[in-house]
Amino acid sequence: MININRNQDNRKEEPKFPIAEPHDLSPRSKWLRNYYFKGLKRGWNNQYMPFTTGTDWDIVFHEGDFYVSPDVYSYIQILGKNDKGVFASSFRSMAIPIELPDDFWELSLPERRAIFFEKVMLDYIPQEIISENDLIAGGRFNTQLSKCFNEEEAKEYWKKNIKNREAVFKYHKSGFGNLGATSGHIIPDYETVVKEGFKYIYEKARKTYDNLSEEEKSGSKGEELRAMMISAEIPRELAKKYAEECRKLKEDTFKPERIQELEQMSRNLERVPWEPAETFWQGVQTVWLIHMLVMAEESYPGAGLSFGRLDQYLWDLYKKDVIEQKKITKEFAKEILGSFWFHCNTTYDAMIKAGKQGITSAFGQIITLSGCGPNGEDLTNELTYTMLEVIDSWYPSLEPKPNVRIHRNSPDKLLDILVDMIARAQGSPFILNFDERSIAGMIKEGIRKEEAWNYGVVGCLENTMQGNDRSGTVNCNPNLTKSIELTLWNGQNMPGDNIITKLGEQIGPERGDAEKFQTWEDFYNAWKEQVRFIIKYTVDLNNMCEELRGDFIRTPYLSSMVRGCIEQGLDITNGGPELRFITVEGVGFATTVDSLLAIKKLVYEDKKYTIAQIKDAIMSDFKGNEIMQTYLRNKAPKYGNDEDDADELARMVMETWAEECWIYKTPTNHQYRPGMLSWNYWAGADASYTIATPNGRNNGSFLSNAICPTDGADMKGPTAVTNSVGKTLGGKIESGEYINYLPNGASHTITFNPSIIRDPEHKEKFKAYLRGYIENGGTALQINMLDVKMLKDAQKNPENYTNLLVRVTGYNAYFTAIGRELQNEIIARESHRM
Repeated sequence: MININRNQDNRKEEPKFPIAEPHDLSPRSKWLRNYYFKGLKRGWNNQYMPFTTGTDWDIVFHEGDFYVSPDVYSYIQILGKNDKGVFASSFRSMAIPIELPDDFWELSLPERRAIFFEKVMLDYIPQEIISENDLIAGGRFNTQLSKCFNEEEAKEYWKKNIKNREAVFKYHKSGFGNLGATSGHIIPDYETVVKEGFKYIYEKARKTYDNLSEEEKSGSKGEELRAMMISAEIPRELAKKYAEECRKLKEDTFKPERIQELEQMSRNLERVPWEPAETFWQGVQTVWLIHMLVMAEESYPGAGLSFGRLDQYLWDLYKKDVIEQKKITKEFAKEILGSFWFHCNTTYDAMIKAGKQGITSAFGQIITLSGCGPNGEDLTNELTYTMLEVIDSWYPSLEPKPNVRIHRNSPDKLLDILVDMIARAQGSPFILNFDERSIAGMIKEGIRKEEAWNYGVVGCLENTMQGNDRSGTVNCNPNLTKSIELTLWNGQNMPGDNIITKLGEQIGPERGDAEKFQTWEDFYNAWKEQVRFIIKYTVDLNNMCEELRGDFIRTPYLSSMVRGCIEQGLDITNGGPELRFITVEGVGFATTVDSLLAIKKLVYEDKKYTIAQIKDAIMSDFKGNEIMQTYLRNKAPKYGNDEDDADELARMVMETWAEECWIYKTPTNHQYRPGMLSWNYWAGADASYTIATPNGRNNGSFLSNAICPTDGADMKGPTAVTNSVGKTLGGKIESGEYINYLPNGASHTITFNPSIIRDPEHKEKFKAYLRGYIENGGTALQINMLDVKMLKDAQKNPENYTNLLVRVTGYNAYFTAIGRELQNEIIARESHRM
């Protein structure tokens, strides 16, 4: 008989390598964090709640929001072009019918949406205080809401939607990338609501409406403004209901301290967000309640919806309460922020039953910290440092995602703290934004210098202005590498699946047989025509998506908090904001540059190979051409090594495609602008539809990540990479002023070995590196501090590393929850030493 020691068998093995753990949390914050990570074992969650008008034609799920996520295409269409898909049919079948007013169908679409949203939030979604440890009200907000179409609108919407879907799927499966008019990715005017109250928003809408002519009141402007007025009162009424809940809980509570907290929470909610916040607690409560309502209205939980410069517009309240009048302690302020952190993370409950609590990556509710003022002065304050303490103590967690702006005048104290936080983390605990280069980009897109200093960050690292700007920062994601294929085959499509796309189908322009080009200039000029075609193809198709959204999707609540919408009487989806951009995020940049460098060097300069030989090797995926592949990989120049000739070609490539974006506008009057994010497209669907490339990359393998060099191509260390990035973005002019071709920003992820900051001397060197990045680098830097041995052990023993965060591109992800191929890519990244 075998003697089994059950205790020994069930004992969890400790990881060989230490991973970042939360630390110095108060009992309250520790409880909230632990409760969140219980996931499905919690007694409460915030998973999707769908709601319907109850009509046969109702549409609950707007698939266009998710065209930028090719991973979900199979859930959008399965059986055929008229298939509504798994998501749409499932949400519709589960949706709760809402009792509608008698005159509902006589109202305009914007007013229907506002009334439906009001009914759902006030009468159908329960108002709950999550626990006796919670200090912030605002629980459930993950919704899928009816689009409130009448029958005729639904038919027209679906007809245009099918046309768009077919075009978007062909674009993607032909290897061009992905696109779609998506939600989120904005900083609403939270600052005004904190300082003036939602009453100010309501009064502005009412006065604007009262000043309309009778004809305007009966037209679209009147419809939009009436919808915004209805929506502007929802936060007040919802806060009242939460205040009532606090008072009910107070009656059932016997702990004196909790009774006082619930009483103060109810008083807070009776004042804000309708009136201006008078205390720090009220300020944080205001921000959370109005923020969660945006997610509820858009039915788009968290992705890119960001808070702006939170440490700046809450600073006066914090200074008064904590420093000057000492109404609350710093530790209690951190507990208030801890509750805020908890609620931000509950966005992931939307699909809590899918995988690791539905988590695949950070949704990107960014808080922007520190940064410069209008004259370059540093604006770091004590609230900045307090928030950094909360970030550090809660880490690893995904939301809210901090972005720290640094610049020439950033204090050593701030950099010391940032370096210490990096040393303790694995994946980057924050993104660093570099003001001088970023502001140069904002000025390029037409923002006045006197205002550009006050930019914020959304999503992953995308630069926008605050409260008046929707820049569609992830709407267009073209695969720049496709331009190489089109140039080599004279505009013909080469992947082909014989279903959506055909091998050799003429998609791009005919610009000559590449095998007959006599000079590098001939080839490069043909390439420029193909990359310009890709931008125009992307824009034309995205305009179809923007037009559909502008015609049918209404978000009057969000619109009321974006300056310009009330003034123009236009929804945010239809050209309302003061600043209107759509960002074209180039994917596969270094793959494209290195391919051009290889052709220039080995075909036209050294005459080692012909174009015909390159094409044959690509089509065979280098099988039988392994020696050529080795030459392409190792004997051609590579971007990322601070070599002027290679970096100059990279700059020319950047300028060519980036400047092309500025030519175009949407039907809703948004200006296209360039950026470089890449999200995970370079590692996923875009890569799988990209044939082998002349830099020696194999068919279907990963493309380069955003503005980063190709993996393994940067051989001269982090300073050389930094210099290449800065030069590629435009460098500086003789006066020392920065040039930035990409106002949206450019994602640069770099991996270091933890040993580089093991002692004070090395930390000082790392600070010097950051100071150098300010002068010579790009707009945004994400740092992975990782030991390859630890990552390999995590692959073998994932159960020991469930909370190991790594920086993928513009976001952190749990290493053990991402695919094996992406894990291997992170392991393969060059780990730099100083």
